[in-house]
Amino acid sequence: MLTNAGSKSRLTSRKIQSTHLQYYGRSRFTPLYNSHYKQVIYNISALRFPLEDFLYQETLFKVMSFEHGISSSIMNAAIDQLLTALSHYSKILLVRFDLRVYTETPNNSLISKYRKTLLRYLDKKYQSKAWLFWVREQTPRSDKAHYHCFILLNGHKAKSGWGAFQLVQKACYMHPDTSAWLPESASYKIERSGLKGVESAIHRISYLAKHYSKEQTPNGIKRFQTSASRS
Repeated sequence: MLTNAGSKSRLTSRKIQSTHLQYYGRSRFTPLYNSHYKQVIYNISALRFPLEDFLYQETLFKVMSFEHGISSSIMNAAIDQLLTALSHYSKILLVRFDLRVYTETPNNSLISKYRKTLLRYLDKKYQSKAWLFWVREQTPRSDKAHYHCFILLNGHKAKSGWGAFQLVQKACYMHPDTSAWLPESASYKIERSGLKGVESAIHRISYLAKHYSKEQTPNGIKRFQTSASRS
């Protein structure tokens, strides 16, 4: 069973079998995964990233594998947020984007202001609840953080990832020290019925959970956060 502790809702998923078919020399995704859908991470096919199992409650998901590992706390929080959205709406649109910051970032005050602006725009546009999930990263040679993000929208009203990204950019206009970038393979449609699209989406957002470049975050500063609009 997939259970979201926050909303107390329960969603049923097929158990992952212990023996997986091989897919390009690596363990294949679960049967719901569409192997013909091309995922691209920074212009590199996602198939080039090794895969590993991630256990969420009683269900195994295939996630990206990295040299420095992934954060289970970030991965669990991201899946929790996805299931929370599905408990509200039977169809969800997930949109990945990155936020660049052009001033020093000793804390997360800038993205906190940006978050409020973006959620207000999404709330007004779609007249339904929206969620923003971000992780903070900073390379050793930079005094500026950058943020990998995704938003979750009511899929009955939000049909286009590009349309949602226009609001992401509009929020940047209100915060000139930021700019947004829409990567390839940024939009995912997810349905509560049969959990269609969930596995592909979880594989995609697992990139946010990698440990690398999160070590520079100062002590006491959040490395990730999830927020919701008021609708």
